[in-house]
Amino acid sequence: MVGKLLFALKRAGAEQLAAPVCRLCGREPRVLTFAGREWGCSVCVATPSPRVACTQCGQDREVHGRDRHGHPYCQRCFVEDDLTAALAQVVIGIDSAVTPEAVTEALKRADQRPVGRRQITAAVIEHPELLTGEGASAPVQGVLRFIEELHAAGARAVVIPPCPACGRHKPLRQPLGAVRVCGYCAAKAQSCLCSRCGKTKPINHRNEDGTALCEPCWSGDPRNRQICVGCGNRRRVYGRTDAGPVCLQCRPRPERTCSICGRTGRGTISRATSKPLCDLCKGRWIVCSGCGDSGIVRGGTLKEPLCARCVNPDPDFWKRCHVCNTTWQLTTAPCTRCSLDARLRKVFANDNGTIAPELDLLRERLVQVDHPNYAITWLRKANVQATITALVREQPDITHTALDAMPPNKTLDHFRSMLVSVGALAFRDEGLVRLEREVNETIAGYAAGEHPRALRGFIDWHLLRRLRGRLKDQPASIQQILNVRTHLVAANAFLRWLESQGKTLSSCTQAEVDRYLSSAPSYPKHCSAFVRWAVLRRYARAGTKAPATRWTGPAGPHDQDERWSVARKLLHDETIPAADRVAGLLVLLYAQTASTINRLTTDRVTQKDGHVLLSLGARPIQLPAPLDSLMLNLLASRAANTLIRHEGDWLFPGRSAGRPIHDSQLHRRMNAIGVKSRQARGAALFALAQQLPAGQLAKMLGVHVSVAVTWQRASGGDWMAYAASVAARSAARARPPEDS
Repeated sequence: MVGKLLFALKRAGAEQLAAPVCRLCGREPRVLTFAGREWGCSVCVATPSPRVACTQCGQDREVHGRDRHGHPYCQRCFVEDDLTAALAQVVIGIDSAVTPEAVTEALKRADQRPVGRRQITAAVIEHPELLTGEGASAPVQGVLRFIEELHAAGARAVVIPPCPACGRHKPLRQPLGAVRVCGYCAAKAQSCLCSRCGKTKPINHRNEDGTALCEPCWSGDPRNRQICVGCGNRRRVYGRTDAGPVCLQCRPRPERTCSICGRTGRGTISRATSKPLCDLCKGRWIVCSGCGDSGIVRGGTLKEPLCARCVNPDPDFWKRCHVCNTTWQLTTAPCTRCSLDARLRKVFANDNGTIAPELDLLRERLVQVDHPNYAITWLRKANVQATITALVREQPDITHTALDAMPPNKTLDHFRSMLVSVGALAFRDEGLVRLEREVNETIAGYAAGEHPRALRGFIDWHLLRRLRGRLKDQPASIQQILNVRTHLVAANAFLRWLESQGKTLSSCTQAEVDRYLSSAPSYPKHCSAFVRWAVLRRYARAGTKAPATRWTGPAGPHDQDERWSVARKLLHDETIPAADRVAGLLVLLYAQTASTINRLTTDRVTQKDGHVLLSLGARPIQLPAPLDSLMLNLLASRAANTLIRHEGDWLFPGRSAGRPIHDSQLHRRMNAIGVKSRQARGAALFALAQQLPAGQLAKMLGVHVSVAVTWQRASGGDWMAYAASVAARSAARARPPEDS
């Protein structure tokens, strides 16, 4: 390498450097040759060929060739034996369907060199059993290529030998003793103990003291990593530019226009289509527009992507995944689903190597997800691996109790929802469970006495009992959970304030209650509710009063022009997602809240006599066009943005498997399309209350009748006009048609 560098510098114009010279003749050689550790030219340091006795003439001469038995011949006496006919006779004796011409062509394709063909011919004639399953013992590699060519030519009696070590049919390219084995078995045989990880693996590097390092340990070694000048990360050095070292992702590559997405950037040439392919599309997972199967994009465009079978239906063009033997791809490496399955088996296995039935059921569902590459990315996250590893090692049984014993975090909650969605765990209301946990933790901070008893009774027997009665085995909404949590915080703050004043709930006076409420606590309305309940249940003095804050009715301007302007936009703008359009129109036309919309299920939408009906309350509403078609499109195309497709019965599925979209996320999406929930709902209620009586409004929209009455009074609506209109329509239907 030093000599090549000196030659390159001389060609570049370096005048003060001396080029390498031969140590014997002193001339500058064209090609460097080594004699020991010194430079020399090919003429001076060339090693003369050994002279041996020729088999025919007996004189000591240079060996020009050998026969199939290895006997040497000089150039004058050597005559190449044509053993092709004998070779064809051996092959035809094994498989009579093969012709001599096919044997000759297979031999030429197996090795282009005459000496190589002679070696193959001699080995097969000497040992015909090499063609019937003993090919792993072939003396030369060309015999194995000859066997593959014969098998491809139709010689089915010729057996392609398996690896003698593992028994799998893989290319046998590595000699190991007297046989040839596959690359994996050869690397395994040459493995030794890594000095860093302590595992027996193929060795990639040795330190100065002779200790060995495997490939993963060496790739992560600080000596093998530097700061990349492209991305600024400390990574393994792939190459060096004028600016400094670069990693694999930042290596210099020409920019091309991707044939699939049309983006101009760094990429490669696809081996399937011979067209440019960017790095993003190289692993993009799509649903094929030709056959409907999911897989990695191989051709087409983003609007009409194509899988491997549709790009090139020739099965011989593609290779197969060596694990499942079904996925068409360009290599024999494990496909994406098989790689995901191997990762899941490794992560879900406990110390004994077994997988719990609940985790095995989750593994089966994850392997079949629409985008297995997303699942692999999720599984690579450090928090996901740490959570699953701790759960598998610490909890032998996967139950809700075992998950509750783990430190709570969002990753664990998401993992629990996945187990519930696949049926590994029973469904339970996680919002109520977390609320009960908060209540227990809050009460545990009190010493035994009347305060924890009062707080327990207020939450459990007043708030939660009423909430469970309303739910009727349905999960609680975010607003319902937040309401109970706010009452808990307000009551706890009031009791702590009493303790700081040296008072108890039973001994506090009206003046002290007024003083606390006048000090502007966080939730005065909720604290007043606790005080009134405590007086009613005789935890506080009789006669103690706390003011109740009641709703004073609608307030604020109601811009009907703005409301209808946004509604027209949502009805006709097809660039907005269907879910956002339907949710916004439910607010603008039917005065629904985000916490109500996200709880809608698919059974609320029905069809009757060609009309689409939506049940928001006790009486279904007939949806007008084009809202009816939007609702039907939403039912057909709704999809949860989760790893596991489990929309359940929710009309608006969320990111957690089996759960609806969070109302805060729904608020953000509606704000993005111009729907201000509070103002839009107020304007819709104001307009509807002018047109319908309170009873009908409550049944159709699902609001309380007192709320409907308040809105009707505020809007000045007259239900008598509605009754007169209904009576007129009834009379018109009952009146017989006039004779013409």
